[in-house]
Amino acid sequence: MTNPPSPPRGTQTFVHYLEEGMGRVWLRRLLTVVLVGIAIALYQNNEAKNFRAPEAMDLAQLGRNLAAGQGYTTGFIRPLSVHLLEDQAVRKGVDPRAVLLTRHPDLENPPLYPAILAVVFKAMPVSWWAQLPSNEFYRRPMEEAVISVMNLGFFALVVALAGWLGTRLFDATAGALAAALIVGTNLFWQFANSGLPTLLLMVFLLLLLHLLLGFEREAASEVPRRGRLLLLAAGAGGMVGLMFLTQYSFGWLVVPVTGFLAWRGIGIRGRVLGLALVAFLILAAPWIARNLSACGHPFGTAGFTVLAGTDSFPGDRLQRSQHPELDRDLIWEVIFKVRTGVSEILGNELIRMGGTWVSLVFLVGLLVPFGNPSLNRLRGALVAMLVTVVLVQAGVRGWITKEFGPVTSEDLLVVLAPGVMVWGAGFLITLIDQIEWEYPFLRTWSLWGLVTVFSAPFLIGILPPKGLSLSEPYRPSVIREFADFTPKSTLFMSDVPWAVAWYGPRECVWTSLRVADTADANVRNRREDFFVFTEARRPIEAVYLSPYWADKPLLSSYIADLDFEWGRFYLEVMRGSNLPSGFPLKHVLGGPYMAAGHFLLAAKPWWKN
Repeated sequence: MTNPPSPPRGTQTFVHYLEEGMGRVWLRRLLTVVLVGIAIALYQNNEAKNFRAPEAMDLAQLGRNLAAGQGYTTGFIRPLSVHLLEDQAVRKGVDPRAVLLTRHPDLENPPLYPAILAVVFKAMPVSWWAQLPSNEFYRRPMEEAVISVMNLGFFALVVALAGWLGTRLFDATAGALAAALIVGTNLFWQFANSGLPTLLLMVFLLLLLHLLLGFEREAASEVPRRGRLLLLAAGAGGMVGLMFLTQYSFGWLVVPVTGFLAWRGIGIRGRVLGLALVAFLILAAPWIARNLSACGHPFGTAGFTVLAGTDSFPGDRLQRSQHPELDRDLIWEVIFKVRTGVSEILGNELIRMGGTWVSLVFLVGLLVPFGNPSLNRLRGALVAMLVTVVLVQAGVRGWITKEFGPVTSEDLLVVLAPGVMVWGAGFLITLIDQIEWEYPFLRTWSLWGLVTVFSAPFLIGILPPKGLSLSEPYRPSVIREFADFTPKSTLFMSDVPWAVAWYGPRECVWTSLRVADTADANVRNRREDFFVFTEARRPIEAVYLSPYWADKPLLSSYIADLDFEWGRFYLEVMRGSNLPSGFPLKHVLGGPYMAAGHFLLAAKPWWKN
């Protein structure tokens, strides 16, 4: 047994240690860490902005409500949610008109991520809650910065788990390459700063792959230990349950996961399958029961997402409907939506999954079998997950991606991207090792070159940013100022209710489909106007319309779309303050706010007090 090298003594020995010994290796590692840290700091300074995705603000205000002891209630009120609650109240023999007289239960989001946010808010000083920075164009609210720090912690876990998975599957070089590729993926950094639970889902997905790898290796051993197989199967089922409690769509992964477990659980397939399903249901069933009790539907309003974007419910119309016609036969519209979505994903998005071309390397690698059968089997399980997620994403994707870009919760494929990148890194190493390098350092440089090329969008993000526009739809300071004019009990209606609930914070209803009833025989669903909502339920005392609608194309939205009456209402008031006959809100806040596209209509001129 050889003795470990003695530490350097004296200046000359220390210099030799840095130039020729292990000190050289550690010095390179330290330099790499410093350079990466500088790049990350510059990127965060330039690219980290206020939340943009509606789901991020929705989840954040849910977490804050939990931390404040208000239960799982929301300030973002969807007319569809009101409809479901009223129907359930009728079934229970309760007055449906009382639905909006108490805090509104959230029926859209599963509870895990908001619960984690609630813990984070509890750890924060209360003075930080709902506090806006003095310069909103260059600084984010403290709450959003803290949420991003939490997600950056999840990102660090993603990097570590992916590197470990690459090492377990291939070797240390493949693990390091996979970790480096993930660190340099611009899209992952955007999600880390978005406020969405995507990074948490990536952590669960990588843990799931680790569990499946352990299950596969145990099943492939000469004498599989049944107890260990059952334990790993339960862990895999539970991990899918955690993903379901983070975002409902990922509950569908129970199909490929249990299929893989049953396939490889030779001799005890029934017990493996049953235990995995039981573990999943132990986590999922209580929340499903809560939703059934609250509104009569297992997934609340999220269960109708597959109908959004169909011909009957284009855009955001479904969520804004007070009386949606859900009992019609819409199966063919859903099938057409899924077919169109799958075609778009396969043609444009699959090869760019994660925002890089590493996924293309993975797809090409499917044609090349590995010498280790376990690698091929586990890769097959990942492919089955990909197929499942492609189908689910095609079904649930609605209007949000079109309106707010790719960094939304509707991008489900990105969650699987770290796993895909691990296999892509392993395949790249296999290709590079086929080359006979004249000098060993050329192989190392080629790997660094690949990382640099794939990380180009991230590196470009280090460059100085552009300034923000004054017509951005989310002006936290404007929303807060409008909200502060009103009493805390004021019920708002807005085209950006998620922003009002988060930045206000005030309870806010999503704008009804129409402003007022009309005598036009061609207009359907006349029960969808503002008057029906405010007279039959709870009075709306303030309407806030933002540049989000002000910037809509005039021809396609204001004129051609019958469901865009609020846009035309906005335009008419901007031109001459012409309100519909009998409209209860008479006071308009004009001046520089209206000139910048921010419009407030209220029951009283609170801003004059």
